[in-house]
Amino acid sequence: MTTQSERLAALEQRLGDHESRCEERLTEIKATSASTLAAVEGLKGRVWAIVIALLAWALAQLWAASEARVSRLEAEAPAGVLAAYAP
Repeated sequence: MTTQSERLAALEQRLGDHESRCEERLTEIKATSASTLAAVEGLKGRVWAIVIALLAWALAQLWAASEARVSRLEAEAPAGVLAAYAP
């Protein structure tokens, strides 16, 4: 039969083992979270680059459409249209 001091010593040993395992796990969790945060920061930079590229593309489309519209307005009207509006 074990004495109370032996049981207390075994309990302290188990508690010490448990604490050391928890510290190891906490270290692993911190390392994993740091690498995850670094990956997220990298993705944020890429997303901003994509957003800027899409915005530039959209502005280029608007610019091209407005130039085409202006060139159509500045072009001479067909002869049939001019004859219909002639006094």
